[in-house]
Formats: sequence, C-alpha cells, structure tokens
Amino acid sequence: MAVTGVLFDLDDTLFDHRGAADRGLRAWLAGLGLDGMLEDHAERWFALETYHHERFQRGEVSHVEQRRARIRAFLPGWDLADDAVADDTFAGYLACYRAAWAAFDDAAAALERALGAGLAVGILTNGEQSIQETKMQRTGLASYDVRVYASSALGAAKPDPRAFHHACADLGVDPSGAVMVGDSLRHDVRGARAAGLGSVLIDRVGRYRAHEVAGVERIRSLAELSW
Repeated sequence: MAVTGVLFDLDDTLFDHRGAADRGLRAWLAGLGLDGMLEDHAERWFALETYHHERFQRGEVSHVEQRRARIRAFLPGWDLADDAVADDTFAGYLACYRAAWAAFDDAAAALERALGAGLAVGILTNGEQSIQETKMQRTGLASYDVRVYASSALGAAKPDPRAFHHACADLGVDPSGAVMVGDSLRHDVRGARAAGLGSVLIDRVGRYRAHEVAGVERIRSLAELSW
C-alpha cells in the first residue's frame, strides 16, 4: 500500500532532547558546585531519567512523581523528603533544560516535505501532552500545525499498538499506509511493526550496531526521507 501518512517521534527525532538535557544538566550542576564529577553525574542522571520515565509511561507513577523519584535518587544525601522541596530542586534543573531547548536542523524541512507530499502528518510521542506541545511551540515546529499525540492523553504509550492505532485513526489513515519515524528501536520501530505500520529508524550518532538493525530502514538524517 502506498504511504498516506507519517508519524514522527518528537524527543531525539525532531527535538534535540538529549542535547538540551546534557547542556541543561551541565549548567545546573555547575550552579550546585557539582561540576567536578560531571561525567559520572551525567551518566547516572540519564539512567535515572530512562528508568523513571518508563515507569510514568506504564502508568505506575504520575509525571510529577517520576520527577520527584529522579531527583531524590540523584541527590541521595539531600533532604528531599518534602515534596515541595523536591519539586523546587528539580525546577532548578528544569529551568536550565528548557533554556537549552532546540529542534534539530533537519526537523522543520522534514515536516514541510511530508506535508508538501500530501501526507497526513502527526507527532506520536511518549510524554506529557502539555510539555510536548510546549516543545513544539518553543522550537517553532508548531507553525506546521500538525497534531501532537502524547501518551499521557492517549492512555497508552509506544510500543503499545493502541498508541499507533489511535493516532492513525485520528489522522484518517490505515496503519498499513502509515510510517513511523523515530529514534527508538523498541518504541518506534518494533512498536510500529507490531501495530501494522512501516517504520524508519533515525540513528544520528550510530547508537545501534549493524546486527541490531538487520532488516530495519536506518537513516542518519531526516533529510534522507523521501516520499
């Protein structure tokens, strides 16, 4: 079946989440006087982010609760038992992270090409709806007026087939005629395939080894997409 629709992941596909988080973390840690062991802190921060954000995606905790769990685990020697104190401490990082928000250089052109090809276009992302929409607005990507489908509003997160099917139904495209473009082999590629969609893996920095992506269409830039 010909491609009639495309779903883009947001974080680390259109939006440079890892870059913004890294820059934000460095600025925040410097402000706390903890920049002397930056690399060790950074690896631990991203490991905690992955673990607790997936708990949120599974519905085990709220978005605010996963933030509190992350900051408490990251700063175990600090007195963060009080929720308000934990929230205030996390807010320090959050301000630095948001100051570093940016879309990838190839993101706007990718949306423009897909829309210009007459495709139904949507953003399917695991995250909090309001936050993901704000990222689109702050980076200028919202000007393309594409729908954002975030897991918090769907009741299901990628790789759950329900997330893909909801987005396709709302866009009016059959899953077999839709393609998911994202950076996660598990969430975007395998999830899309299980839901009956095609898929393209965006692997900007060579994260995956060849044997891991055998049979997967892999690109290094969104400029490689053609419709």
